[in-house]
Amino acid sequence: MFDADDLQEFIKELSEAFRLIDSLTTAWEMIEALIHEWYESAIAISSPELAAAFSTET
Repeated sequence: MFDADDLQEFIKELSEAFRLIDSLTTAWEMIEALIHEWYESAIAISSPELAAAFSTET
């Protein structure tokens, strides 16, 4: 699962994207993509199947 450092990184990335709202027309798309990426990562991290696959040596 995500730890405190991960949460701080997410907040930093999201804050940077929010600062661009007034100057960049695609800022909302960036925010949406950022949230989606972190959401997908959370799903992947919580998946026992993926955890097993990543921990298996090739």
